[in-house]
Amino acid sequence: MTLTNFQQTLYTGNDKKITEHAAALIIATAYRAIADHGFFSIVLAGGNSQRILYKKLAEGVSSEIFERYDLAMPGNNPGSRQSLHSLPPNIWLFQGDERCVPLNHPDSNYRMVRESLLQHSGIADDHLFRMAAEESDTDSSARSYEAAIRTFFATEGSLLPEGYPLFDLILLGLGEDGHTASLFRDNPEALQERTRWVIAVNAPQAKPPGMRLTLTLPVINHARNVLFFTTGHEKYALAKRIFLEEEKGLPASLVKPKSGRLYWFAAHE
Repeated sequence: MTLTNFQQTLYTGNDKKITEHAAALIIATAYRAIADHGFFSIVLAGGNSQRILYKKLAEGVSSEIFERYDLAMPGNNPGSRQSLHSLPPNIWLFQGDERCVPLNHPDSNYRMVRESLLQHSGIADDHLFRMAAEESDTDSSARSYEAAIRTFFATEGSLLPEGYPLFDLILLGLGEDGHTASLFRDNPEALQERTRWVIAVNAPQAKPPGMRLTLTLPVINHARNVLFFTTGHEKYALAKRIFLEEEKGLPASLVKPKSGRLYWFAAHE
């Protein structure tokens, strides 16, 4: 099912269908960005839903899937319908948020990205800008990550006149409480942040509770493309309500790209 409203689109289906479709869209966007301005910048989300998407990105998507969803085939030679297309190696990955836990902790988003995507994709480790959330001074870690983003986009000439970075694609998850990245409803200060790109937040209601680092809403809303990816019946219903603007007070409902495209991929059986 596809619904359209302004510049946002909702795609629904079972886990396999939306995972293949979302992965193909991300890969097609990557090749289009590289052809347009020489590189592709993507912000990665944490969470269990993203794990299956990252595994599919690492595995690759068949030409048939690109044809099914009318997406441009990567490269000049699409090959056979059975050939697999994956992310190009010359891309740059960033974290959208991170739990303040050790690198090898089971709840580490960095660990999940390494295990599900980096170790199987051919993308170099140093092409991932990692949030150093394990440091004790979380505010300093947030400032350091923002500085790294600023340096990257200043070098690439992709800072917007408003002073925000222009990411090619930001991938987001959706919590059952309507949070996205590490932006929670009961933290209005974080939701109202307009100056900083990266902040440290205390999330006692999160799973697990504790300190986190997160990108802020203005950074998210200045991206060229934003893609929500989520699985589970309850989240599907919530995603649809947010898409239809029946839920307006949740953090995820505040994601409205200023001049980009917003995609929702919500799985249900």
